[in-house]
Amino acid sequence: MYKKAYTGNKLKHLGPNWVEIHLWEEDKGHQIVPYNNIAYQECTEEEQTHTGLNGEPLKPISKWFFSKNPDYSSKNTPNLHFHDMKPHQKFLVEKYGVNDVPSKGHREVFFDIECEIGGALTEEYIEDAPMPITSIAWWDKQEDYWSILILDKKSQLKHTKTGKKKNKEIIPCATENELLAKFVEAIREMDPDILVGYNSDYFDIPYLYYRMCRTIGKDWADHLSPIGKVISKKNNKYFFKQNQYVDIIGIESLDYIRLHKKYHWKDEPSWKLDAIGAKYVGMNKIEYEGNLDQLFETDIHKFIQYNFVDVEILQKLDEKLQYLALTKNIAHKGKHNYSEVYANSISQDGAISAYLLSQDIIPPPKEPNPQKKETYAGGYLFCPKAGLYKYMFDEDLTSLYPSIIMSINIGKETFVGRIVDANERNNRLGLNDLKEKDPEELLLVENGKRRQTNVKVSELINIIESQKLAVAANGSMFRTDKEAVLSTILKKWFEERVIYKTRMKKAYQSGDKELGEYNHLMQYTMKILLNSLYGATALPSFRYGMNFQTLSEAITLSGHRIIQESALCANRHMNKVMRGEIKLDV
Repeated sequence: MYKKAYTGNKLKHLGPNWVEIHLWEEDKGHQIVPYNNIAYQECTEEEQTHTGLNGEPLKPISKWFFSKNPDYSSKNTPNLHFHDMKPHQKFLVEKYGVNDVPSKGHREVFFDIECEIGGALTEEYIEDAPMPITSIAWWDKQEDYWSILILDKKSQLKHTKTGKKKNKEIIPCATENELLAKFVEAIREMDPDILVGYNSDYFDIPYLYYRMCRTIGKDWADHLSPIGKVISKKNNKYFFKQNQYVDIIGIESLDYIRLHKKYHWKDEPSWKLDAIGAKYVGMNKIEYEGNLDQLFETDIHKFIQYNFVDVEILQKLDEKLQYLALTKNIAHKGKHNYSEVYANSISQDGAISAYLLSQDIIPPPKEPNPQKKETYAGGYLFCPKAGLYKYMFDEDLTSLYPSIIMSINIGKETFVGRIVDANERNNRLGLNDLKEKDPEELLLVENGKRRQTNVKVSELINIIESQKLAVAANGSMFRTDKEAVLSTILKKWFEERVIYKTRMKKAYQSGDKELGEYNHLMQYTMKILLNSLYGATALPSFRYGMNFQTLSEAITLSGHRIIQESALCANRHMNKVMRGEIKLDV
């Protein structure tokens, strides 16, 4: 059972595609593993040792990566498979497969920093880190121990251990440099697997790191990492702006505001810790007059309490919401690090690829990035007509998108082509729409490579029915003689969820709350994977999607059609009830 992994240096002396993998396991701790990152190339049947997703004959190839020889570079080696996954994830997929479960031996540290505020928290401000850090508080879950390093410029405090069990420690520091150095020492001593904060990915960790570089030096700052490596990089857009992101290699960072946005799925009136704490655990931040800098200068004891309470709110939130446990479950399904859980496509890629390898099938390559982004129809939005209604009803279609993927057998390997109306490029067509058209009308049909030809409606209907093709509402056609891997994996996950829900109910009924909560968490894990697969199909980078949004549009437009038709059926039924033609079973 792994805790985390990192792709280290290239091992050119072993070969062009050899790298070192830093691996942390529950039983063996940290180890450096040489890894041969081989790819698979399409070949003749005589050379075949492996099989691709579409039945392609494949052979392993080692000289394709990091090579100066153009004959073996990835750009000049055609028809490669499974060469474009991050090495550490590919290593985890191959080593642990589908049966891996999260480690129970993680050391989790919840933390929060306070600093003097001298300006707006822009990216440039965080990188400059001009203002002193005044305190760092943390809770070590493994030891149930609370600590705070506090800048005590006036020598008002003594080093004390407080609390009923003396599990709370206040450590005054005469200078900021002493405070920061002691925090590095504390991190090295605790050796945490996971650091948990609130907006910590985009403030606490980068500000702390840059402030350390500015004051006690980069060498000290880099020792936050158990292997002495910290990477500073610009992350993708978050909250519509660029942000600094600092990766402490060997320690996974989990930001509770980002986890809540991922798992809650709904917007909050306020995303501030005070509001989230009050709503979910009935706990507010410490109130004070003036600003936090004034509190630090005038009432250092209340300031300490303020810092501790921020960490305690985080602790209570995770006790209630269980986002860390949920993250571990999803990460181990997807065979990636916990801090990579925010990208659904990474989890889906790892989980599906691990399943294919368990079936002796080599995962396909990713599609090349499209030259331009294409838009597609999103989810169905119903706008009700204003008025006074006597009778109303509400309907909910369970797992709509996963059900559509399975029923139509949607997948890149089952995709045959798409029907396009000759007169109107954006007019999407399903089979029933075709049967209402003039049999002699010519329609544009494009194949998987987007080559187009004109076909009579009658001929097209005959092809669909004779080959038993499934047709989505956007005119996309899919084979049904072989099951798409997306359909297969969804069925597998549905089955797993049913098992966990059954176990959950039995456990609660027998009074085993702990087992019940475990199975509840597992079924919720499966629910997230089921519902997030559609989103991955809309991404050009998704291995099991297509670089033009045909698959995702096939799902959404079919959803449109199903919702509209089900609403019409329900209305017809209710009208008959109101007219007394049928009785409503209650």
